[in-house]
Amino acid sequence: MLSRRLVLAGALASSLIPGLAVAQGPGQYTISGGDPRSRESYSGTAQLTKTGEDTWRIVWRIGGQTWNGHGIGDGKVLAVNYSGQGASGVFLMIGKEGGGYEAVWSYTGDTKLGSEEWKKAN
Repeated sequence: MLSRRLVLAGALASSLIPGLAVAQGPGQYTISGGDPRSRESYSGTAQLTKTGEDTWRIVWRIGGQTWNGHGIGDGKVLAVNYSGQGASGVFLMIGKEGGGYEAVWSYTGDTKLGSEEWKKAN
């Protein structure tokens, strides 16, 4: 858990230095992640849409489930609230060098972190 936090802190620091992180912004992504409650991995798709200068909409499709999120950020770093399936939470996305995103998330009120990797769909 601590090493994941250190990786996230390093990614956040590098994203604040212009030119180091190249996020891919709006588009369709394939995602893979791990759920801290069930300890199971999952995969699916996500659609990232820019709705304003610094606002975003995200729709995840994982199995037969749909999750919706609203975020703020510059496209390199996004902070998102999400809901679906009777749950809600927060999500932090960091642009990866070369494209895509790494993210951590938590259900509202939970103490554990999940993680996701986003890759631009072809």
